[in-house]
Amino acid sequence: MSSEIQRFYLDWGIYPGEEVTREEALDEGDYTRAQFNESDAPLFAEFYDSGRLFHVDYWTSDPDSVRNDHLLHHPGVPFGIQLTVQHIGNYRWSVSHRYANSGDLAGYLVHLERINTYDAALMTLQIDLQRQLKKIEKNSYDSDGQLHYVFEYNPEGDVVSIHDSPEGSTPQLAAALDDVDMPDFYREGFALPAGIDRSSIPLLGGQSGS
Repeated sequence: MSSEIQRFYLDWGIYPGEEVTREEALDEGDYTRAQFNESDAPLFAEFYDSGRLFHVDYWTSDPDSVRNDHLLHHPGVPFGIQLTVQHIGNYRWSVSHRYANSGDLAGYLVHLERINTYDAALMTLQIDLQRQLKKIEKNSYDSDGQLHYVFEYNPEGDVVSIHDSPEGSTPQLAAALDDVDMPDFYREGFALPAGIDRSSIPLLGGQSGS
């Protein structure tokens, strides 16, 4: 256990640009506490709202054991179990099984991430228990790893909202696309980065990038 590493981040997510000290996180109240193994791969991340634990994500190859352990130590707290399903070039598809506070499966999140940026997803698809897509979200990051734009799309892939996190504003699509590194990727919900654009999206029955 001594080789494991603990890190704290402002708000909810493992974003390199948001890492802070334990004292800063506790003072802020809204933070993430993440545990990493000796290879710097995440083991779990706890999310706190005003100092109260409200969700835990786990990375594991033994989901049944983790589920039972969570229900024993954190009863009533919703959680997710992240499973990597495919590596393609510099990218990784993963599926998070989302569990309600009862421990029952509630749905899925499918993430597209760059390698070595766990939990800093470029693309997230929210899928229900019937494997129906509910919405798509894409994130862009500044060079220091801080979240910049959040694009939200409906199940048909059309942009429905854009949020500029540093500014707290809602820019027009054209302005946001001029300011990101992969405009074609953010223009439409199902578009994928160049080089993996023919990749199949997990859980969506063969749906691929357009």
